Parts: sequence; structure tokens; C-alpha cells
Amino acid sequence: MFNLHILSDTTLLWALCSSGILCGLITLTWLLAPMHAVGKYSKKYQCRKEPEGETGNTVSNYPKVSVIVYSFTDNEYALKYIESLSNQNYPNYEIILVMDSSYEDGAGMAERYAHKYPDIYVTFIPSGSHNLSRRKLALTLGMKAAKGDIAVTTASNSAIPSENWLNDLMTPFINHKNTEVVLGYSHICYEDMNSIWRWRREFDDLLTDCQWLGYALLGMPYRGDGYNLAFKRELFFEHKGYSKSIYLHSGDDDLFISEISNENNTEVVLQKSSILTTLWGRSTTRTWRERKEQYRFTSRWLRQTPFIRQGAVSAMQWIVTILLCVSVVFGAISAFYAESPDITMILPSAISAVALFAFWQIEIIIYRRAAKTMNATRLWWSIPVFWLWQPIGNMLFNLRHKRSSVKNFTWQRK
Repeated sequence: MFNLHILSDTTLLWALCSSGILCGLITLTWLLAPMHAVGKYSKKYQCRKEPEGETGNTVSNYPKVSVIVYSFTDNEYALKYIESLSNQNYPNYEIILVMDSSYEDGAGMAERYAHKYPDIYVTFIPSGSHNLSRRKLALTLGMKAAKGDIAVTTASNSAIPSENWLNDLMTPFINHKNTEVVLGYSHICYEDMNSIWRWRREFDDLLTDCQWLGYALLGMPYRGDGYNLAFKRELFFEHKGYSKSIYLHSGDDDLFISEISNENNTEVVLQKSSILTTLWGRSTTRTWRERKEQYRFTSRWLRQTPFIRQGAVSAMQWIVTILLCVSVVFGAISAFYAESPDITMILPSAISAVALFAFWQIEIIIYRRAAKTMNATRLWWSIPVFWLWQPIGNMLFNLRHKRSSVKNFTWQRK
């Protein structure tokens, strides 16, 4: 006969139920604290704070900004970007365009830009530069040519959403004298992904971005976004630029930021008018994979607490689900086989079912609030499924790219 001794033990059912609820509360309150911080940003800063400046609000009261644009795409992309950048309402900035092209193309485009935009400084990366990060080299050239107190790094394949973009980035520098680093945000244009995994990849990116943005909002910055980043130019030279990660193709927006930022000198800007979209066209999916692999690789040199927390969130999805589902199933089986089931046998299972539904619903709300702040797709029913898949997807991704880590070193030509 079927032994119901364990199944009918309400102590076990209550233990499963209470353990699942406790794990769920830990996840929703403590482990998801960075995502909470991102979700609350739009409410806290729902109105864009205008720079206070000084008496008179003249151009001289605003720090000069050097916008360093790395151009590695089609020249028409760069021209369209420069046109948009030239329309910013910030009163005191210069544009430095660093082109990753041949001497002939660079000289031709420099003449073209100089004719239409005489205030723009145009330079290019020498074609003979090998075994170096092209992006880091471009930014270093731009830093040396810059004359502004604050440097903004970006790329010509970005779409600027508003003429207030630069103004938003500069507001913390103007309003808070101790600000030295401002972390902006950009995201891939997911609509260019022709894949059924598009939503899952956007979900994956949002979880990762919420982690570093949330940590920065909580006073523990460790990463930035090189396509939308501002910092005092003197920091670059004080820390000898990218010298500590010169042997890596990447690291200019995570290893460098972890080096120069701290809880006292870093601010986050997430107004919708400041969020950039990077355009990669047909190579969007490949670029997504490459960026994910690069950040996975460089994470070994960053503080590990955020990654442990992120892994704990993924693990808790399964722990909470298994504990509460087992409680529901065991309770249902016990009640079905019992000769005279009572409320004490059914109650823990009923509470477990309600708790699991509530856990998923609250996670959906937390995610959707963060997605609203970050101008991302506000998913609904797929969120619990994607969250359960997250540790499996990461494991498969890591196994697939385990042998490609060598490509991240500059001595390995791509």
C-alpha cells in the first residue's frame, strides 16, 4: 500500500511552506534591492532637474565638455550622429570625432566635417595599429585632444533621443561639486534582432544592467556604459588611462569605472531623454553575444558581491518554486488519499499556492517598474519563465564560449 505517513505529516508541509515563503521574502526584499533602486528612480527623478549653475547662468558658469565620439561604422551613420549631437542645448561643449578608418577615408571625412561643422575636431586611428584595443586607442587620442574639464565617451552608431541628453549628463556635475563620474545608460536596438529569443535577450540584458546601475544608486558603483559615460578628464590622466587593462580589448567601461568611481563621487542619470540606443543593424545578435561574453570575461577582475547576488536571485527562483510546489503537491496527494481530510492538511498547501502566485506577481511588478525606468519592453507573463531559465541559459552560454576567452586579449588578433 501507498505509505502516507510522511505525506500526511503536516509538520513537513508547514516546513516546506514556511521555507518557501522565507526564501521568497529574502529574494523580493534584499536580493532584488538593486532592481528596486532602478525602479524607484523614475519616481524620484520624474522631473528633469535643471542645472542650478551660478548667478547669471552664462556659458562660463557651465563646465566645458569634450564629447569624444568613436566612429567605426558607415560614414553616413557618423554624419547623422554629429548632426544630432550639434543640436544639443548644453551651452559649452566641443565635439571630437575619432575615426577608425584609413588615412584617405579619415582625411576625406575630416575635410567634409570641417566644411559643414567647423568647430568639430576630427582625427583617426592609424591603420598600422595592431595588438591594441581600437576603442581604447580612439578614446585615448580623443582625451589628449580634448580641452574640456569633463569628458563624455560615446559612439557614432548611437541614437540620441533628445536635445537634453548632454544637459542631463552634466546636471550632477553642476549641482554637486563632489561629482566626478556620471553613469549614463544605453541599450541595443532589440527590434533589429530577427529571433524568437529577442525578448529573452532583452530580459537578460535588463537584469545585468539593473544590477550595476542599482549598485551605483546604492552607493557601490563598479561598472559603467562606455557609450554613455561622463567623467572629469583629469581622472583619466591621474589613473594613467587604460594602462591597467591595456592587454584587453574591453574593460574601458567596467574595469576603468571600478578604478575611478566610489560612493562619494559617482551619480547615475536615467531620465528617458538621456538613454541612448545603439544601432548595429544585421549584426545586432552577434554584437549582443560578443558584449555578453566580454562582460562575463572581465567580471573576474571586479568585486564579486554583485555577481554572487545575481546568481543567488537566479537560484532562488528554483528554490522558492520547488519548495512551494512540493508543498502544494504533497498536500493535495495527502488530502486525496486521506479517509477524512481536515483543514490542517489542506491549509499549508493552499497558502503555498497563494504564496507562489504572489511571489511571481510581485517579481513581475518589480521588473516592469525597472523596465519603465530603463525605457525597455515591459514584459508580463513571460517574466517567471525567463527568470527560471536564466541560470540554465547562462550555463549554456558559458559552456559555449568557454574556449573563446582568449579573443579578449589584445595579443590575439580578431
